[in-house]
Parts: sequence; C-alpha cells; structure tokens
Amino acid sequence: MSDLANYVREHTDGNECSCCHDSQTPLAGSVDVFFFDVCAKNNPDADTLKKLIAAHSGEFGPCDPLDGNEHSYIEVGGWIGDQGMALRLMGLGVILGLWQVIHPVNMLKLERTDPLAQQMAGIGMVSIMKDGSRR
Repeated sequence: MSDLANYVREHTDGNECSCCHDSQTPLAGSVDVFFFDVCAKNNPDADTLKKLIAAHSGEFGPCDPLDGNEHSYIEVGGWIGDQGMALRLMGLGVILGLWQVIHPVNMLKLERTDPLAQQMAGIGMVSIMKDGSRR
C-alpha cells in the first residue's frame, strides 16, 4: 500500500466511524461521499496530504486531485488503487478544505434511494472539484 493510501487509512473512518450513524443522518464533522460518510481521525494535516498527493505516482493511471478539475471516484480510484480508498481520500480532502464533493444528492437534490441517483453514482458521478460546482 502506498504512503498516500496508508495516510488516508490512518486518518479516516468510513461507514462505521465513531461520529457517523449512517449516510441518511450524518453528524457534524462527517462528509457524505454518497456511498458512505467519511470522518477524520488522528489529526490529519492538509500540507502533509498535499505532499503525499504530489509524491504519489498512481497505481493504474495518472490523476492530480489538486489541479482544480473534476475527478470522479473511478478516476481517483484507479490512481490510488482502490475506489473505496478514493472515496475516503475525497472525504478527507473536503474536511481539510482542499475541494468539495459533488454527487446526485447534493448537486441535483435527488433522494439517495432514487434509482436515477443510484445509477448516476454507480457510473462515476461522485466527484471532487475545487469549488464544488461543474464548469
């Protein structure tokens, strides 16, 4: 596992974390990444995360989550090596103020249980962007 993936694993919890009940009722401090909520632990640092992102060469393809462009969890997952880890990285980046997460619930105001929202998320429409809006 890469240094970046290790850092994300050591500094996040997903789903069953101590601050989140479930994705329908997130508590303060958690970030909804559509499939689950992400919470920070062990005092993550934005500068450290940025350095690890810059040093990461990518597992299955290139990606620069810090470039301000939109990147889906599928793209980030190929880069970090795992889609679940990508979603945890995406949530951690929100917590540290690096970007926003956009998905069918917060972008289109669809219900999480709506089949269209599920389909959209399943094909990759859960993304990060610097300002949280599509260009």
